[in-house]
Parts: sequence; C-alpha cells; structure tokens
Amino acid sequence: MNDIRFEHVWKMFEGNAVVSDLNLGIRQGEFLVLVGPSGCGKTTSLRMLAGLERPSHGRIWMGDNDVTDLPTGQRDISMVFQSYALYPNMNVYKNLAFGPKVRKEPRATLQQRIHEVADMLGIRHLLDRSPAALSGGQRQRVALGRALIREPQVFLMDEPLSNLDAALRVQMRAELIRLHQRLESTTTVYVTHDQVEALTMGDRVAVLKDGILLQVDTANDLYEHPGSVFVGEFIGSPKMNIVEGKLERSGAQIIVECLGVRSDVTNELAGRLSSAATNGPVLVGIRPHDLHMKGESATESTTVPVIVDICEHTGTEIFATVEFGETKLIARLPRSPMPQAGDGIEIAFNKERLHLFDVSSRESLLEREAQREHISVGSSEPVGETQSS
Repeated sequence: MNDIRFEHVWKMFEGNAVVSDLNLGIRQGEFLVLVGPSGCGKTTSLRMLAGLERPSHGRIWMGDNDVTDLPTGQRDISMVFQSYALYPNMNVYKNLAFGPKVRKEPRATLQQRIHEVADMLGIRHLLDRSPAALSGGQRQRVALGRALIREPQVFLMDEPLSNLDAALRVQMRAELIRLHQRLESTTTVYVTHDQVEALTMGDRVAVLKDGILLQVDTANDLYEHPGSVFVGEFIGSPKMNIVEGKLERSGAQIIVECLGVRSDVTNELAGRLSSAATNGPVLVGIRPHDLHMKGESATESTTVPVIVDICEHTGTEIFATVEFGETKLIARLPRSPMPQAGDGIEIAFNKERLHLFDVSSRESLLEREAQREHISVGSSEPVGETQSS
C-alpha cells in the first residue's frame, strides 16, 4: 500500500452532511492529525477509512485499491480508540496474543513478536499482569501493543490519550512520536480535538469544521499562515485576537488601520496580500505572542494604550486580558514586574506580523506557499485540498 486518498467523500446522517466533499491525500509513512471541535466530522472520517462507516458518496483509496466497500478485516489497518478495550479476564500477554491466535498465526512466531513489541513499548515486565493492575498509561501501551502486533500498513487512532492526566498525555505523545519514527513506512491517522496535541505530533494537520476540511498544512504553516479566522483562532493557545480594521491600498502603498492606529505596511506582508483584497473593512488577527509590553521587542512598530483586566500565570509565561476601549485583547506580558489589574500600560506589536481576513468570507487575504493545493484524482502523490466553508 502507498498513499491514502479520500475523493469527494460525503457522509450523510438523516439527511444532514456530517462530512462534506472531503478530498484529502495522506502520504505513506506520514503522521496526519485530524483536528477540530466536537461534531466536525473527524471521527466519522476515520471510521470511513476503517470501514466501520460507508461513505454516502465518493471513494476511498489505499494505493491503487478502491477500499470504499471493502470490509474492515480486509484492510491492512490497526485501530486504537479512546477506550482501551482490553479483555479484563486475560493478562497482558494474552491480550496481545488474542488477535494473532484468532488469525491462527504460528505460536513460535507469535511469542517472538509479542516480546519484540513489549520491549518496544517498555511493557515486557507487565506481561503477567491483568489490566486491572495497570495504570492508565500502561493500559494505553498495551492497547498500542495489540495494534502493533499486526504490523499493519496504517494505524488509526481516535483520541487515544484523552483518558490520561495532563502529565501522562505529554509523556505518551512523545512515545507515540518516537514509535512512529521507528516504524517509518507505517502511516498513522490520528484524531484529536486538542490543538496542542495536533501541533506537537502531526507531520501535517488537517483542520475540520462542520464536516468541511478547511486547511491541511504543517503545524508551523497553520500557525503562521491560517487560511481563515476559524483556523487562526483554533490553532494557537491562547487564541488569536480578532479585531475590526480597515485596509487602504493605493499603488504600492498599503495602509492597515486597527486599534486606532494607521500603519503603512511594507515588505513581506504587502507582498503576500491577495490581489482580491480591496479597500474597506477587514478583520485583523494578532497573535497574543505578538502583542507585548512596549520596549520588550526590537521588532515592534506600533504601540497602543490599554488597561489591564486579568493576568493569568501559566508557569512559564503571563498572559493578560487587556482592554482597549470596548475591545478585549490577550497579550503576553513579562513575568517581572507583573502588571496588576487596573494598571494602564502600553502594548506593542509588529505591523508585519498582522493577519488580514475578509469580513464576509472570513478567509485570509494573505497568500501563503502552496495555497489551495488540489488533490489529483488517481495521482500517486495526493495532497490535502484546502476547502472553504
């Protein structure tokens, strides 16, 4: 098997589209993350790839094979779910061995494979224990081991870390990344609603909303070049500030007005402005990390007076909700001295770090590299298609 392709895939439930015209290519050996809020269609897409749901329209390909109607057992996949689904009456060894025994694999080969997988996941010392005697992280490793035993071409993972505490999730994320690197040619499709998890794990991340694929990109490109207001706000923590602004362009001169300040925009930002951008109202996005105390950065170019409302200490950084008239913004502030609620301060930002969006469509007015790559039906190297809502 080589690549995976969704070609114009729809899924309807009771007349409602939960996945709409999905065109997505997943490269062999890639770790692709499907991310979005609850009900966005990411789990349904995974289930269609697994064969647990049949598309209402469209086709799904694995390499040159159309698997749209192929039963789950005939697809070279293994699945890991949010629920560990371990057999409580079997020890870890028997849980790992259950699938291969059903498939009547040779006992000698099976024992060797179980020990290899157990060593890979660091659970060999747990083989005699029952699931009830394991911690959440250990149970998740056993669930992963059960999937690994099959040596599949594709791993499908549906929020496998959501039942773990925060510290263990971070540890397991790192272990899954290392595991994927060791397996090399094995493709992983991973579903999560946690954008931090998506950005730290995925080779590429596909953002979905209301059943529509909005953007597929690397974590860095999603953060730096969001294709819409939704992606800009969903990707990044704290979320992007969105404020009303105005765009004026006259020949080579481009002026952006926001937060009461008119800025003459040049260089990189102006070079990326879409030819479709016209004079008039725009939505301006500013990342909290790009909004900071005056004098803190050498690249700042615009300052704004604000009143501090609330300060939140994350341990490594301080983010403050500040007020500019009726507008509330989130800014990153220095750890010391930490402003107090009610303090008047000046915050600054670099005008070249602004994000501009159309007021009506809420799509980006800034071009980005490889923007709107389209899947080529039947191509051996499919890519994700950026779609609009």
